[in-house]
Amino acid sequence: MLSSLATRYRYFRSQFRKSEIRMAYLLLLPSMVPLFLFVFLPVLGAIGLSLTHFDAFHLKIQWIGLTNYIDAFKDDLFHTTIRNTLQYTVGFVPLRMFFGFVAAILLNRRVRGISFLRGAYYLPVLTSTIAMGIAWMWLFQPQTGLVSLVVKFLGGRSKDWLSNPRTAMPAVIGVAVWKSFGGTMLIYLAGLQGIPDVFYEAARIDGAGRWHLLRYITWPLLRPVTFYLLITGVIGSLQVFGLIMIMTGGGPAFRTTSIVHQIYLNAFKFNRMGYASGMAVILFVAIAILTYFNWRFFSSSLEY
Repeated sequence: MLSSLATRYRYFRSQFRKSEIRMAYLLLLPSMVPLFLFVFLPVLGAIGLSLTHFDAFHLKIQWIGLTNYIDAFKDDLFHTTIRNTLQYTVGFVPLRMFFGFVAAILLNRRVRGISFLRGAYYLPVLTSTIAMGIAWMWLFQPQTGLVSLVVKFLGGRSKDWLSNPRTAMPAVIGVAVWKSFGGTMLIYLAGLQGIPDVFYEAARIDGAGRWHLLRYITWPLLRPVTFYLLITGVIGSLQVFGLIMIMTGGGPAFRTTSIVHQIYLNAFKFNRMGYASGMAVILFVAIAILTYFNWRFFSSSLEY
């Protein structure tokens, strides 16, 4: 009797489980269809085009195999774009995380007007990249720009910031950090407010100061947030395009051109769609590899 009831229970439970799985797939279907049409298919199309010479103007396709990849790795300009992109990543990601973390620490308090300050710091994130890039081009004008006027006021010499090979990339990185650190601040702020006060109270009872609270409680408990920001920051910085296109156009002397910028130029200006697709596939593989190694390297730090 009991064995029969147990068998029937397992049967009904398995049937219920199957119905749950079917319902889950049904609910996921509306989001999976656009994902397949606008993400997976374009990726497969880019991989296919990377193996061809595709003339978009005359709609001619010629199979050339791995020639585009070989040409890319032999191209000195492609090597330059890799160095520029890595330099941008190394400069942008740590600064964005640092300023976002500091701003979150300073704004994680209950004082009058704190909501206004949080909104003010986050406002550049909502600003259009094109509008912001044009505005900063005016600010970096060597004679009348606000940046040059401040430098002159402090006793320095004005420079043509965006046309100087030494200052163009730091200028772009500075603008990118200014625009995006508000989003980092918001995520860090959410992480800070998710830390229970009991940890801080216990540490204060033991005589811990502010530095010890930050080092031994706040920072370790924010490791998952830091890991997420690091991964997304690296992925985003490797795909930088908007600011470079608006502010410098890849110059001077290809000093600020990035991989995505060259992909755009080759695809839509030089009509080298196959070569551009090859560069895009290389970038995709590089991002996947870096993300994997970041995950393996930092995953142990997520264990408390």
